[in-house]
Amino acid sequence: PLVWPAWVYCTRYSDRPSSGPRTRKLKKKKTEKEDKRPRTAFTAEQLQRLKAEFQANRYITEQRRQSLAQELSLNESQIKIWFQNKRAKIKKATGIKNGLALHLMAQGLYNHSTTTVQDKEESE
Repeated sequence: PLVWPAWVYCTRYSDRPSSGPRTRKLKKKKTEKEDKRPRTAFTAEQLQRLKAEFQANRYITEQRRQSLAQELSLNESQIKIWFQNKRAKIKKATGIKNGLALHLMAQGLYNHSTTTVQDKEESE
């Protein structure tokens, strides 16, 4: 009789017990309300205050975040996320990957522009 190797009997199609379930568990779909909170519409005054705070310091301390949240009637997480988004927006707009350069640029101490060799040759 023909003898098959042992691995043939150890597939997902065999009758032998496996090490666990082979089917995927479907994730429970959440409703819109459970999924995430609605987008925050900041007032002009709140934005002005947040931008002023950002100008002073790009990274807000926990203590400063708490007092600002109370002052603006916002959650701390809303302020934290606003700061994260603002930093990400600047990083994306500038295309600078160097954190130090980005930090110096925010303080007005870094404005490095480059030109190509071709640009220099055309200007001469």
